[in-house]
Amino acid sequence: MKNLCVDSSATLNDGTSLPMLGLGIFENDDPSQCIKSVLAAIDSGYRHIDTAEGYRNEEALGKAINASKLDRDELFITTKAMLPPYCNLDTRSVVEKSLRLLKVEKIDLYLIHWPMEEGTEEAFQRLLDLKEEEKIRSVGVSNFSAERFEKQFFKKISTLPSVNQIERHPFARQQGTVNYCIEKDIQVIAYSPLARSQSLNHPTLLELASSYSKSPAQVVLRWHLQHGIAIIPKSTSPKRIAENANLFDFHLSEDSMRLIDALNKEERVISWRPEENWF
Repeated sequence: MKNLCVDSSATLNDGTSLPMLGLGIFENDDPSQCIKSVLAAIDSGYRHIDTAEGYRNEEALGKAINASKLDRDELFITTKAMLPPYCNLDTRSVVEKSLRLLKVEKIDLYLIHWPMEEGTEEAFQRLLDLKEEEKIRSVGVSNFSAERFEKQFFKKISTLPSVNQIERHPFARQQGTVNYCIEKDIQVIAYSPLARSQSLNHPTLLELASSYSKSPAQVVLRWHLQHGIAIIPKSTSPKRIAENANLFDFHLSEDSMRLIDALNKEERVISWRPEENWF
């Protein structure tokens, strides 16, 4: 992407505008800390906050939204839910619970957190119904491979998800899935974009960071953005949150981009899967 700035956004296939920079609040389940993190992010220019029913911090995020004094349409909220048996509520009930906890009338982006062999497409259709009822602006998925889309999802669903949120970082580019999503006009969002900090001491990234007078984290996050990938780095440190937003006063050269691309080994930092029958 060219001319990137803190307000840069991607237009999703349903016309919704998605901020390219967001704050992830996974494992940020202390309410006071979560509120402080979100407010620090908003002060640093973030306008996208990513949570989930399973993170147990939707209520704290709702309080932070209220405390921010921003108009509701200035902030983009993503949440997501697991399918049964991990979530005991049906699709409608879990969305309505999120609405209550977040204290909003509409959720900007709702994702199926992980695909399951049974029920995934039915849940996605229920989310589309809730979109028609204007309780959700956009409907997407998370952790879908190209194979999962082809072998299961699109055999039952004709509507394109607006987003596929996946683990992506220099050591696991998932380029096959990214290319598939680009072809289908499905926006990719990278979670764990820094490989849970495992990328930050790599010699190549340290050298690049020094050459740009930036931190390794800033270099990696900029790499994602220049590939057109939205990012949701997580942090509870106001200093780190601000640093992760300071990405818009430099540009990685094509050679630098290729050096980071070459670090790929398809090594994931997330090993958990909801089912053994996984593809």
